[in-house]
Amino acid sequence: MQRKGLIPLLAAALLLATPAVWAGNGHNLHGIGAVNSSMGGAGVALPIDTLGSLLLNPALLAGMEGSHFAFSAEYNQAKNAVESTVQTPVGPFSGRTNEAGDRAVIPAFGFVHHDRGSNFAYGTGFLGLAGFGADYPQDSTNPILAPQPRGFGRVFSNYQLLKVPTVLSWQLSDAFSFGLSLNAAYATLTANPAGFASPDCSGPQGPCFVPSVNGDSAWGYGLGVGIRYKLTPTWSLGASYSTKTKFQEFQWNSAVANPNLPTFGTARKIRLHLDMPAQTIVGLGWTPNDRLAVALDGKLINYEKTAGFGDVLGFKDIKVGEIGLQYKVTDHLAVRGGYNKSQNPIPDNRTFFTIETPAIFKTHYTGGIGYKVSDVLTLDAAYYHVQENTITGPIFGPTGPVPGASVTTRMAMDSVVVTFNFGLRQ
Repeated sequence: MQRKGLIPLLAAALLLATPAVWAGNGHNLHGIGAVNSSMGGAGVALPIDTLGSLLLNPALLAGMEGSHFAFSAEYNQAKNAVESTVQTPVGPFSGRTNEAGDRAVIPAFGFVHHDRGSNFAYGTGFLGLAGFGADYPQDSTNPILAPQPRGFGRVFSNYQLLKVPTVLSWQLSDAFSFGLSLNAAYATLTANPAGFASPDCSGPQGPCFVPSVNGDSAWGYGLGVGIRYKLTPTWSLGASYSTKTKFQEFQWNSAVANPNLPTFGTARKIRLHLDMPAQTIVGLGWTPNDRLAVALDGKLINYEKTAGFGDVLGFKDIKVGEIGLQYKVTDHLAVRGGYNKSQNPIPDNRTFFTIETPAIFKTHYTGGIGYKVSDVLTLDAAYYHVQENTITGPIFGPTGPVPGASVTTRMAMDSVVVTFNFGLRQ
């Protein structure tokens, strides 16, 4: 995907990360920063965290007094594999290949300001929010990774998305706040081979070769709106909606990949339109005292009507349930825990087409701590584990599913998040 341009410093920092895959709800991280991540991504009704507020609900900024800065980094390790089986004259031929990708380092930065007594707050962020990727070596013992045209050969992909929200928030009454967000986004994608492109085939029965593309980038824009309503002094309702983020069309200069064609090696243009899906979040926050906070959220991510995800990759809409809690053991120490349950957006029959776009995580167990180092600085840390999930579907040839052939993707992940939170009360 390809549009060149000047990249801001923080966007460049994101692009220095080299993830194998990012764990989340679909291709989104389940949370941003140590506080939000350790609470399972929940918190659309709780204004307790800079990065979480910028991500979940622009109305939350009106509930945060003073100036707040947050710097965060997430370090994750994927544990993934692809397996495949085909029938041969001498019986089934099967193989398994484990993920060979690098570990990921995902940065995030956020700033929020709200003057004491004012009904207006604002903020901005640079949030490493979404991505997917794979790095499987060519493997002649695994049919799906056998050299082309028998298989895909080496499979490598890397998609990264940086969200840059600019947020305005108003406290319209003692109970009700409202917020707006202008969401810019910057994405990059590399795919080898480019499974979303039409293959170069010698005839109706093949053989077929799939072209490759190098890294490209695109900008996108969308909007967000949110509300928070205090039902009682201890219960709050929060809701937000982020529109689809529409991106420029990504374009690559590639070449015809089939050596059996007279056009082999000649120039070929490949295009893909890949937007960010719309998302709806509704949740409750419960703060019975100044030490305990509990959040319960539900999300709907609309992949089916999103260009690239719905029409090319075949992703389905998903629902996500999240619960998180924070308890302040002392004035300096807080402990957190959470649970995140997501539907898988990739149907089994799309397994073959999504080896490069793994996004099948379902169950997240999360936890973390926060320690108030001084009146200004709080250090937060989180850990989460994503249970292994698998999908299995048919292998497709030029004329459709290949009888007796199947492919399976396996995915699991562990991740650590560290965030430096700075707060200046006014």
